[in-house]
This record gives sequence, C-alpha cells and structure tokens, in this order.
Amino acid sequence: MGLHSVTWRVNTSALDNMDLVEDSLKWISGENSIINKTKDKSFHGAEQYSITAQIKKKKESIISLKKLGDEILKKILEDGIENRVDDSKYLHVRLELDKLVSGEICLANKNTTSATVKGRFKIESYPGDSIIEVISNLIESLIEDD
Repeated sequence: MGLHSVTWRVNTSALDNMDLVEDSLKWISGENSIINKTKDKSFHGAEQYSITAQIKKKKESIISLKKLGDEILKKILEDGIENRVDDSKYLHVRLELDKLVSGEICLANKNTTSATVKGRFKIESYPGDSIIEVISNLIESLIEDD
C-alpha cells in the first residue's frame, strides 16, 4: 500500500517571487508534477496567487513524501500521525515556505507565523484497513530505506 496522489499548495502575494516559489514546489513534488497558478483577489482587494503542484502517480507521490527526510518523517510519527489524517484518507503536512525556498524542509506548527506550503497526501487503503497503520507503515518503511 502507499499513496494515490499528492497536492502541494501555497498562497502568495503579487510581491512574492513566483518563480522561486514554483521552483520550490517543483522540487518538493518532483519534475513530473503539474503546476497550476491561479490569480485572485484577497479579501481586502490585493492581488494574490494560489500555486499548486499535483502528482497523480503513486510512485512519484511516495518519492515526494520521502523528500521530507528522515527527521521530519520521524517527527510526524512522534507527534501522533492521527492528528494529521482526516476522514477522507488524507495526510496533511505544512512546511515553512521561507525555509523551503532556501532549500530546507521545516515543519510548520501552531506557532508558525510565516507563509506555509500545504501538502495533502491521498492514502491508499481499502475497506477493513486501518488508515493510521497504513500510513505509519509506509513512513516507517521510508525511514528504514536509508
């Protein structure tokens, strides 16, 4: 078992360096990801963009999860993976955008005030499977691979 897909999403302002943000999303998601940029207006009328990187292949989705690194994957398990999985079988991960564009991966937490990148991993599971066990086993196997 593994993952069906992953979507990385970030909201930026017109002042942000879009190319740098796109490059960062391309790196974390993989070269074959589909990048979409949507222009909109914020609540107060300023221009803002939503940039998404989507992967719909299982193997590439797992590679994207592995790019988080052993330390982050261990932290996700230690913090309680059940806090990151929803009823629709998605694992949610938030990374600090400023760290990602500088080549680092840092989990965002409730005290993070800077912009974040949200990752949504669709977990592959079937009736009777424990979603928590499936994703935990996958993460543990990714950590052990090194």
